[in-house]
Amino acid sequence: MTTALSLYLDALRFTAAVFVFVGHYSAQRHSGGLFWQAFSHGRTAVLVFFVLSGFVIAWITETKERTLEEYALSRAARLYSVILPVFLIMAALDVLGSAIDPRLYELEWRLSTVHPLVGYALSVVFLGQSWTLDVAPRSDLPFWSLNCEAWYYVLFAAAIFLRGRRRMAALIVAALLAGPKILLLFPVWLMGAAAWRWRSALPPISGIPLTFGAVVVLVGFESLDGRLLFEHMHMPYAAYDYIVGALVAIFIVGLANTSLPMPGATVARLVRYLAGTTFGLYLLHNPLLIFFGTVIPGSPEHLVRRILLFGLTLGGSILIAHLIERRKGAFKRALRFGLDTLRGRPLRAVFERERLS
Repeated sequence: MTTALSLYLDALRFTAAVFVFVGHYSAQRHSGGLFWQAFSHGRTAVLVFFVLSGFVIAWITETKERTLEEYALSRAARLYSVILPVFLIMAALDVLGSAIDPRLYELEWRLSTVHPLVGYALSVVFLGQSWTLDVAPRSDLPFWSLNCEAWYYVLFAAAIFLRGRRRMAALIVAALLAGPKILLLFPVWLMGAAAWRWRSALPPISGIPLTFGAVVVLVGFESLDGRLLFEHMHMPYAAYDYIVGALVAIFIVGLANTSLPMPGATVARLVRYLAGTTFGLYLLHNPLLIFFGTVIPGSPEHLVRRILLFGLTLGGSILIAHLIERRKGAFKRALRFGLDTLRGRPLRAVFERERLS
């Protein structure tokens, strides 16, 4: 993982998050249908996340997180350091916004057939999409993909770190808890892991053709609205997902085999900063979009309202995400401290370990 490749993947990750935001912003009730073309590409952006996640996790387990304990602590810190504060912020926004004007909240909330507390409880253990469930934590509809990704972390860890009967038992239990709906997209995530494994198997001269070839095919596929094309052909969406996932994986392999120019220091810092807000942006934008859509007066077609809604939602999501995601390291240290304490390790040794880490 070179510095240049890491930077380009960060840019790709943030771009995918912005596409998801714009897709939701384009809804008639928010912006009067502005940027409606982006709506159909939101799922493509989520598939990009899955492939990137598989690529990064395969890299991390090979180079940094080489034990199950280190991997588990890092994944838990990555997820919960953002999810828990987002849930608190979202709950406050939903209560306040729905008290002011419940109309924009009705659509999201009609989709849920369970009590809000049940939705939060299932989401915090990533069971909202298990089997026939389709539950979101209130207005955070994009959370569905986190239910998938968390179980992909578990399944990958079981396959990598465990052996023999323990591995088989862990895989079976995790697969049964996740359910077929989540497992159906697991191959897309694994394409990212495969891209890491195979990135160096190709000659460097193949990098540019693979990169541009994947982009051209993907843009052409998306311009034909691939999902609708598959629907008209009575083919499952999974086939579309696998094609898109494979193209994204090929694109990343191409990037890894290309001599990428490094941008200037200012651009690199900006990309790192924005990429560091991607997770929070993905989870926060829909609650903020609905909240600001409630409190900003005027018709969705009014230009000033459109600009305010876009700017406040995107800017607010990035700012809050930056503040939240900086706490991942502290959250991981707290988890390690708790684990050491549960093991009965002397407090002096626990504090010394935390001081040195």
